[in-house]
Amino acid sequence: YSYQGRESNDFFSSLLPAYGLMILTFLLNFWVLYKGISKGIEKLAKIALPLLFLFAIILAVRIITLGTPDPSIPENSVWNGFAFIWNPDFSQLGNPTIWLAAAGQIFFTLSVGMGTIHAYASYLKPKDDIALSGLTTAATNEFAEVVLGASIAIPVAVAFFGLPATQEFARGGAFDLGFVSMPLIFQRIPLGEIFGFLWFLLLFFAGITSSVAMGQPVVAFLEDEFGMNRQKAVFTLAVVVLICVQFVVFFLRFGFLDEMDYWAGTFGLVVFAFIETVLFMWVFGADKAWKEMNAGGDFQIPRIFYPIMKYVTPLVLFVIMVWWFINDAIPILLLSNASPESVPYIWGARIMMIGIFLGLVFMVKKAWGNHSEQKFDLNNE
Repeated sequence: YSYQGRESNDFFSSLLPAYGLMILTFLLNFWVLYKGISKGIEKLAKIALPLLFLFAIILAVRIITLGTPDPSIPENSVWNGFAFIWNPDFSQLGNPTIWLAAAGQIFFTLSVGMGTIHAYASYLKPKDDIALSGLTTAATNEFAEVVLGASIAIPVAVAFFGLPATQEFARGGAFDLGFVSMPLIFQRIPLGEIFGFLWFLLLFFAGITSSVAMGQPVVAFLEDEFGMNRQKAVFTLAVVVLICVQFVVFFLRFGFLDEMDYWAGTFGLVVFAFIETVLFMWVFGADKAWKEMNAGGDFQIPRIFYPIMKYVTPLVLFVIMVWWFINDAIPILLLSNASPESVPYIWGARIMMIGIFLGLVFMVKKAWGNHSEQKFDLNNE
């Protein structure tokens, strides 16, 4: 927990080192945003993403070669870790929580439902190959997440701690598997300091490329709709983020970040993905959407995806949301399983998220009003 700033030890005697590194990362994020898309975000991605893949492959190979670290406990092996991942428990298909978490994870990792894709899509030319770009993006992302990601943390945790302990780590919070179990493992293997360095640098690259990517839509919105220059837009976003992140840092151990992650990073993404699907395929029009997707493509998207996008996807997402509401909504909303000391902090996280959401709604409404006024002025000229 010392890596998260939640506890102190001989190396981290207080919250200050973790807080200082957070501020350093914060400044790096907004420096990259300030530099712009080509000179900032693109340059970062060209450096960080290849290194991320390289580090992940090195770690995956090392973990696979560990086999069974303790021969006296043969069930604690890397292969049993892989078996846990790749042998599905079909009984969980009747659990709405699993469906919601799976859908939310897919949308989060592909930046669907949060406005990120829309911002970057606005820079495309009319005849750019959307189909091929979408396929390569999704395939590369899933290779990193499913193949490489599934070959590191869980298999090695099962090998050293066993399956029950690994599951307990995973239940402990959003970061316990990576920041609690992995450091303990690196202490037990040869050259653990080097592999630990690669692991944390991998997490850093994954985090900063994601956070920078998610900051650009807000910056672009402030530039396009409120006439701010890039410097002012980046500074405005930085101030808001700096204020909000204080609550996350100081109330992390009370589940503040986990609550935000659940509503904004899981449930909210499913809701907005459903809305986007309906708007794209039903309001904009399925035929126009299909034509737009295939325009300029080197290959045509198979026709089977037309009914999937128009009927199956919105129906499945709607069923997941209704199913979740019937089974899980009341205990989650009432914090039935939360510890008493965490309750006020969790409500604080909810209030902050509602405030941010209402602020964004107000800004969108104001921007929409500005467009209406401009259109009215043009019609009267």
